[in-house]
Amino acid sequence: MGKLLMVRHGQTDMNLNKIYFGWLDPELNQIGIKQAKNVKKILKEFSYDHIYSSDLKRAKKTAQIINYLQKDIVYDKRIRELNFGVFEGMTYEEILLKYPSQYELSSKEWKTYDFEIGESPMKLQRRAINFIESLDLKKDNLVITHWGVINCILSWYFSKELDSYWKYSVENGGICVIEFIDGFPILKGLNIR
Repeated sequence: MGKLLMVRHGQTDMNLNKIYFGWLDPELNQIGIKQAKNVKKILKEFSYDHIYSSDLKRAKKTAQIINYLQKDIVYDKRIRELNFGVFEGMTYEEILLKYPSQYELSSKEWKTYDFEIGESPMKLQRRAINFIESLDLKKDNLVITHWGVINCILSWYFSKELDSYWKYSVENGGICVIEFIDGFPILKGLNIR
């Protein structure tokens, strides 16, 4: 029996300003640092055998703050956020003005739409699940990552592929817990804060 503890990184100014950013690499802001410190307090109720993080700064810093057992952190590109391509660094309003037809397509065909010079949520889910399946799920694994990655993983285990992708609300600094019993996933906690 192992646990998968997933933590969404702390807040950045881009989160605050509602900017599309996946592979852009902002730092945590002061609120994000406080959120990470709060996660560290909560995590002391859990143990973990291994700790993994996205290689982007906001996740790396969160991982460094919350790593109360001082384990070696493994950084992995497979658990980066969705690459929004040409939408990166723009607000919703800016995208509608500059790329209206691409935005419409990205809404209608959201599962398979490849953002120009980016990727689709389906591709994100494939790489996220590839990462999870590379872990020893009989151990307790702490993973610091992003909203899209967490929602892809939850949707994979608790619905069909991406069917429940939009149905989870994981806040910055939120913790999700999946326990694997004989390989069977059980959701034990969602957005613990």
